[in-house]
Amino acid sequence: MATIRVVVQTSLAPAHVLAAARDFSDRRAKVFPAVSVDRLVVHELGDASADATEATAIGPFGANWERCHYDWSRPDSVKAPVTDSNVYTVPGSSWEIKALPSDGGSRVEMIWERKFRRNLRGILFGTAFRAFGKPIFNKYAREIVANIESLNETGHAVAPTEPG
Repeated sequence: MATIRVVVQTSLAPAHVLAAARDFSDRRAKVFPAVSVDRLVVHELGDASADATEATAIGPFGANWERCHYDWSRPDSVKAPVTDSNVYTVPGSSWEIKALPSDGGSRVEMIWERKFRRNLRGILFGTAFRAFGKPIFNKYAREIVANIESLNETGHAVAPTEPG
């Protein structure tokens, strides 16, 4: 299994960061640019969880997709174990975002745990993840936080609520 962990500081409160991670509306692609809204399928949305399939277009390789069970029952995080995918093995892959108060804002930590399928797609993207993933996901995590800040500044962010 390969794990990438990125920490980013923001002036936003943890509730604003985590509200964006729980938002499955059309704003999702504005926060997470790798998510294609036309490929987003929300199978179930509850007060403290969601079951959703998201995909990232990979040029001539089609799309990498994953179905995750998002859980935000803990007040400081949203965790999304992968339940099905064309590139990741199940169980063994997940994504998590944690936001804790820090310096008048938040310390945001994103963790990608990936175990790749033993097929051509899995081998190709697993090799790329291990070789180039850290700088790519470091940049992506910073972009996500900047997008949340931008939506907050323009009044287009989802209103934070307490997790159910």
